[in-house]
Parts: sequence; C-alpha cells; structure tokens
Amino acid sequence: MEKAAYMKTFFDSMVLPYRCQGDITVEKGKWYVVNTRFGEDIAYSMSGVTEISLEILHRYFHKHENHVPQAQQVEGIEVDDKSILETKQEHAPVEIENLFVIREATSQEVSEWQALRKEAGEAYNLALKEIRDLQLDMKLINVHFLMGRKKVIFNFTSDNRVDFRQLVKRLAALFRTRIEMRQIGVRDAAKIEGGCGICGIELCCTRSNCHMSSIYLKMAKDQGFLVNSSKLTGVCGRLLCCLAYEVDFYQQEKGFYPDVGSRVRVGNLAYRVMSVNLLRKEVVIVDENHHMRKVAPHELKKMTDKEGVYYQLVAVPGEDMKR
Repeated sequence: MEKAAYMKTFFDSMVLPYRCQGDITVEKGKWYVVNTRFGEDIAYSMSGVTEISLEILHRYFHKHENHVPQAQQVEGIEVDDKSILETKQEHAPVEIENLFVIREATSQEVSEWQALRKEAGEAYNLALKEIRDLQLDMKLINVHFLMGRKKVIFNFTSDNRVDFRQLVKRLAALFRTRIEMRQIGVRDAAKIEGGCGICGIELCCTRSNCHMSSIYLKMAKDQGFLVNSSKLTGVCGRLLCCLAYEVDFYQQEKGFYPDVGSRVRVGNLAYRVMSVNLLRKEVVIVDENHHMRKVAPHELKKMTDKEGVYYQLVAVPGEDMKR
C-alpha cells in the first residue's frame, strides 16, 4: 500500500495519485507544489491522503496487456474509416516514483502561477504565428508554463513526425526559458481542449481519467452495438471511451449465454438462437417457420450430440416450462 493523494495538473488536465511521503498532509480543495514528470508545478488536490494498493497504481501507470491481438480484435468487423483504430500509444507510461507532493503552495506562489496561465494564452498566439511562418504540419493544442517559469510546454498533435528544431530556437529566443515540445495523441488533445459529447454532457475524458488503456472495436461487438464508425466515434475521431466502461460485465456475462446461431431444442422442435439481451437476461430463439419465443439463459442446458453442441430447454424446479 502507498499513501497518496489525487492531484489535478493543468499541462494535461489529468488527475493522478501523487505519493505523500513522510508526515505530509493534504486537504481536498487546496493548491500544492508537486513534482511532476516535467518538474515542479502547482496542482489542485482532488482528495486527501489515502492508501492506494499497488494493483490500483498499476492500472494508472501501465497500459493493460490482456487484450487480444489486433488481427482478432477486428475480425468480422468492417469499418470505412480506419482512423478510428488506434495506431499510436495514448498516455505514455508514467513512473509513479516521479510523482509526489512536496508541500502546500503559498498564496503568492498560486497567484504567480495563475498569472503564468494568463501569459500562456499570449504564448499560444505567438507560437501559432511561428508555426505558420515555418509552415509546419502540426496543430498546437495548448501552452503551459511550469511553476517559476522554469519550463514552457507546448502540446501539439500531428499525423507525421515534425522537425521542430527551428521552431524551438525561435520560441527559446521569445520566452528565454527551457522549451519542451510534446506530440500527444488525439485523445489527450480532446481531454485538454474539452467539449461536449454526443450524449450532450461534458466529455468523459475531460471530467475523468478514462481511456487509460486502448479502446477496441471488439468492445463494441461484445456489447451488441452495430459497428458503425459514425456512431462509435467521439469528437477526437477515435472510438468512444465509454465503450470500455461496461465491457468487463458483458464479457463475463456472455459465458452464461449461448452464441447467436446455436441450436436449441424445445421438446421435439428445433430452434436457433436469434439474439441475446444481457441486460434483460433474455435469449430469443426462432424456429424454421420464423416463430420466435423468449427464454431465460438458466432455462437452457448445454448438451452434445453427433452434430456438436446444442441447448435443451428444460423446466426449472418450481417453475412451469414456458410454452
């Protein structure tokens, strides 16, 4: 177990657990000086000190490796726009050892840092002008000054590698401090820029720490969605983060249901599984005359014969068999 507090930083709008060493105390809703992977900066506390298991920390700082190979992830799925599939790593792994709370920030430090945030708006316009002058193929997302103006971070997106050496020289001459150019993914850019999703509310990635792992088309298929890129993509152009919210439930529940197309016998009558509804706990079966009926998954017993696996509709103790 590690003592940590959830802190929000503003160069990436992420909320991550920062270790609390020694007897340091953290109160929710206050400003603190923290050590980030880029150096010291001001962060806003989203919680007090809490004990976090190493397993949870692993989820935050490492991408999940228990996914199936890419060839299987899109098997049987056709999409017109291949750009919705992730080709870049989103959220590069962060070492937890680099993130820790140093102390509570003074009112003067907070005021100076907030003044730097205003200056960042002007810096954005200046950098944008330089990018256009150099005709660089990149989209500038935001500019962030670290505490004390020790470094200025420029987050940008691009479909290609960008030679920004001349840009860095110009920016260093303008701001007279260390310059760091960060090429980020479109998901990270959406999180920083914010906005509303197709559901009409604030983007999930802006108000939470979603998409820490990649999102796959198989997640949509497992949940019974029609795989249509126009319905499954967010404002970032990638697959919706919310596809990952309930996928574990669907994958676990699917084990209790027959596959679509499976054979089902009801007495001497032959049926096929037409569809399953995990939320309603229903299996829809249909006979050769297209007569449909609904049964519960626990009413189906798995059997085998010379043709392979089939399911038999059985009477549940204490219940009459549905007719």
